Amino acid sequence: RQLAPSGRRLLDSGARGRGAWLRRALPRPVSTAAMTAMVAAAVVLGIVLAGTQHRLEQAQSANQAVAAVLGAPGARIVTGETTVGGTVTAVISARDHEAVITAAGMPAPPASRVYQLWLISASGARSAGLMPASGAGSTSPVLTADVRPGDHLGITIEPAGGSARPTTAPVALLPVDA
Repeated sequence: RQLAPSGRRLLDSGARGRGAWLRRALPRPVSTAAMTAMVAAAVVLGIVLAGTQHRLEQAQSANQAVAAVLGAPGARIVTGETTVGGTVTAVISARDHEAVITAAGMPAPPASRVYQLWLISASGARSAGLMPASGAGSTSPVLTADVRPGDHLGITIEPAGGSARPTTAPVALLPVDA
């Protein structure tokens, strides 16, 4: 009578068979190149993931800052029409000296121009940044600090990249105090 092979011999022979097949199927230079490509892909994926994580953390921080202004005690809302069409809305926290500004219904600025936000006082204008491009007619919120009593929030049309001082008359002007 013939005995069945032991399980150990079956496992050993199967492992040898698979390993031998892989060695025959992939020549050594191909397997080395494949391993190098896999390692490179893993490194690139790690770098992309780290960059994405950093952008996510920045967005979360910005959203928290906007939420703080929107929820600040005594924050008030000021809305006004623009001369180019659309409206501008600002939520102003006098206590925190900050404001969150959005625009809706404003047309895209002319080619190679941008909308720039200003804090305007008797002593001059201070840039508060560029209004983000609006694909659907509404801009993302812009958070600005150093808002002082007596300031006005203004929006002008400036050359791409913005300017150090306003070069056009404001298309919107909102009082900080009301």
